Amino acid sequence: MAISPKINFDSVLKLPLAKRVLILLAINILIAGFVYWFLTGPKYGEVKALNVQIQDLTAKLVENRQIAADIPKYIHEKEEMEAKLAAAVAQLPNAKEIPDLIDGISSSGEKSGLKILIFRPGREVPKGFYSEVPVKMTVEGRYESLFEFSEKIGSLSRIVNLEGMNISSMGHRNRVPLLKADFTATTFRFIPQAEEPRKKK
Repeated sequence: MAISPKINFDSVLKLPLAKRVLILLAINILIAGFVYWFLTGPKYGEVKALNVQIQDLTAKLVENRQIAADIPKYIHEKEEMEAKLAAAVAQLPNAKEIPDLIDGISSSGEKSGLKILIFRPGREVPKGFYSEVPVKMTVEGRYESLFEFSEKIGSLSRIVNLEGMNISSMGHRNRVPLLKADFTATTFRFIPQAEEPRKKK
């Protein structure tokens, strides 16, 4: 036989104020506990996980916005690099221009007043999209002529480096000091993409 508790509200209302407040407080605590235990508690873990996801998504959103804001700058830098590469490649002669360029190096020495003792083009050395074309040279002449030759080489439309220069005195001729210079004049040839597979084979 089940016993159902009966609450006499009249007797509760007749209690002192302090006891009525305590009863009301206890009822509120029970209701809050019931709501938390059966309604809020199970959802608390989901809310916590969702908050973590929101923080991650917010961080990714900020990062993506920064990347999107930098895209015009990256495009501009890419265009600048492509323009610089095109300008550098334009200074690299192709295979047909190499003989004329080597002749230009030789004529620059003669026009500067140098006596060319050795002029020996070497084998090309591949370096990726370009190859080095070295020319061993030994010249004889005045200091002014050697200086003028260096200036002429520097003013060529194509890149030519003078490397490993070894200068020695040859004494005087008609009271003019003469110098002998051994060096390598290196120019660079652009290798087209169609030519690279053949070189690899």
